[in-house]
Amino acid sequence: MTKNKPLNIYFFFIIMSVFPLVDFLNGLFISFNVPLPLGTAYRFFCFIYLVVCILHAGLRKNFYTLISITFIAGSLMLLFLQAIVLQNSMSFLFADLAVFTKFFLWVVIAYFVYQRKEIFLTMNYSKIFLVVSILFTLEMLIPYFLNVGNQAYVNSNAGYKSFFFASNDLTIAFMINATFVGWHFIKALERKAVLQTVALLILYLGIIVTLILISTKTGIIYGILFTVGILIHFLVCQKQFKSIYRLIIFIIAVAALIGLVVAGWDFIISATSGMVDRITYFYRLYNGNLVRLLTSSRSDYMVAGYELFADNRNNFLIPLIGFGFEYRSINFERYGLIEMDPVDGLYALGLIGVVLTTVMLGYFFFVSLKKQNRSIYTIAFMVLMFYSISAGHVMFSALSSTMLGLVCGGILLQKYKHSSANEEEAVSKEVKQSEYINGWTKI
Repeated sequence: MTKNKPLNIYFFFIIMSVFPLVDFLNGLFISFNVPLPLGTAYRFFCFIYLVVCILHAGLRKNFYTLISITFIAGSLMLLFLQAIVLQNSMSFLFADLAVFTKFFLWVVIAYFVYQRKEIFLTMNYSKIFLVVSILFTLEMLIPYFLNVGNQAYVNSNAGYKSFFFASNDLTIAFMINATFVGWHFIKALERKAVLQTVALLILYLGIIVTLILISTKTGIIYGILFTVGILIHFLVCQKQFKSIYRLIIFIIAVAALIGLVVAGWDFIISATSGMVDRITYFYRLYNGNLVRLLTSSRSDYMVAGYELFADNRNNFLIPLIGFGFEYRSINFERYGLIEMDPVDGLYALGLIGVVLTTVMLGYFFFVSLKKQNRSIYTIAFMVLMFYSISAGHVMFSALSSTMLGLVCGGILLQKYKHSSANEEEAVSKEVKQSEYINGWTKI
């Protein structure tokens, strides 16, 4: 115990904060053809560690525990049914288990936080996202200015990704980073903490620069919209500042942003030119078909994947249990990954898997939307769900699944934060009432 807090809490903070460093090193090894599966080993260790801690603490008998266990047990049942129906080899089975480790990671992270909510509520849980944001930003910008690292596409200058593995995973990571750093920036502004405000502003600008470097359509649009949202929030909602002060700061901020864009115009053009070239090329290739362009051909892959999924020659159980992940990857080639999580979930896990996942996600969706629970975690969860549906790489990606688990943990803490406050208020009323009765009796 350290300051009355178990060491496993501090260890959790450490292993959850350093995952950007692990993913960076993993990508570095891959880039130099070093066969060291650091990322896989790290995630497997995290998963086993969290499961052991959860089992050691004991499962709570409630609805949340029931759906969590049903989700994991039901998904594993599907895995073994697929192995029997499709006669999968052991290599297929182990490959799918590796994907399931990522798929389950967000659930066990959230449950670990839930079990220890009383302790986490006494700590600044959201600081995990600050540490993660700093590491991600440094690991992108330092290699870029050192002129090392990789592009998202071979023989193209479109999309810089440093030594990370996938630009789609990076995009959603930096969208979440921008969300939390922007929120911390607003809070520091409210407290009039000058040094913190300046430091967070620099970090936020670093994140926006990184989104420009990654150069995905969704990332850049989100960066612009969220920045505009912060400015409008300051202008409209920061009532502790005088209206004239807010207006002056707003005008200065807008002017500064325009100045930064003008000063860095050559950099922006250089960083995004590859993306613009690719959009122009595919616009012409698709004869102006905006659906294919905006979905990056996912609409085509989805239709082709459905034809394979609904083929009459399939076993009658396939619509219910799906094909799994490795089977689709090997046998369906490009159509084995649509890059839209609900669709990939349907084809890989069938209707049963979709129901299990929807119930699990639905729980966090409704908890986060309750009026007393709405917070920055609600916004982050909605961003993750939007990205999961439109671009994938959330539910079945190790990096994004970790982010999702931390966000869901925050949603639960927000829920029980208000529950604890209500309980304390109720107890306080009971004590006052008791004191009044006792005083009246004595008189």
